[in-house]
Amino acid sequence: MNGKTIPHSQTAKHLGMTLDAKLRWKLHANKKREGLGLKYKHMYWFMGRRWVLSTHNKLMLYKQILKPVLTYGTQL
Repeated sequence: MNGKTIPHSQTAKHLGMTLDAKLRWKLHANKKREGLGLKYKHMYWFMGRRWVLSTHNKLMLYKQILKPVLTYGTQL
């Protein structure tokens, strides 16, 4: 492209989804699990046992913040 060679890679990231050369989802699932773990660590003080948020509010936080991270790209 423009006189430069494009290096071959085993993985590609497109629209936030990581695919390997054989179109497997293992790398993408691992990255999403890591990202979900980091978000949960940041939110633990909201959702921990000692916090007095109601179960309804904790569920709302899960549905609005954690669930979209986990389910992005599952339709494919």
